[in-house]
Amino acid sequence: MHNWFTTHLAEMTMIIGLLLLVVEVWLLGLSTIVLLATGVAAVLAGLLAMLGVLPETITVMFSATGIGAGLLTAALWQPLKRLQRGARSPDNTHSDFIGLTLTLTEPLTSAHPATTKYSGVTWQLVLSGSCHDASLQAGDKVRVIGVDVGRFTVEPAGEAESSH
Repeated sequence: MHNWFTTHLAEMTMIIGLLLLVVEVWLLGLSTIVLLATGVAAVLAGLLAMLGVLPETITVMFSATGIGAGLLTAALWQPLKRLQRGARSPDNTHSDFIGLTLTLTEPLTSAHPATTKYSGVTWQLVLSGSCHDASLQAGDKVRVIGVDVGRFTVEPAGEAESSH
C-alpha cells in the first residue's frame, strides 16, 4: 500500500484535495476558507506534479499544498469576507406576510410596540421609520411592510383594504 501511494502521489494528492472540497461544499456549505484553500491547493499541486512541473515527492506535495493554501487564503480572504457580510435590508421585504392587513388589539406608537397573534405565533408590531409620529389605537388597521424574526414592521392601512 505504501509503495502504491508513493508511486501515485500526484493522483493521491488530487484525490485528497477533491475530498476536502467535497467536505467543504456539501457538509460545511462553504463556511471555512481553510478547507477550500487546502483542497484547491492540493488539486493544483497534484496537477503540477502530473505535468512534471513539480517533483513527485511527499515533501514537495505537502510544501506546495501548504504554500498554495496560504497564498489562496491571503488572496481570497477579503473577497469572501465581503460576500459573507452582504447588504442586508433593515426589514425583510421578501415574504408572504408582506401586504397582510391586521387589526390592532392594543395601541401602537413608535415608542410602544404592540403584539398580535397570527398563525399561532405572537408577533411584535413596530411602526416603520416613515410613520414614527403616528399614534394608532386598538381597532385601527395596519399593513405589514417588513418581516423579521418575531416582528412585523407595519404602517397604517388605507380604509379600502380588508382584514385577513
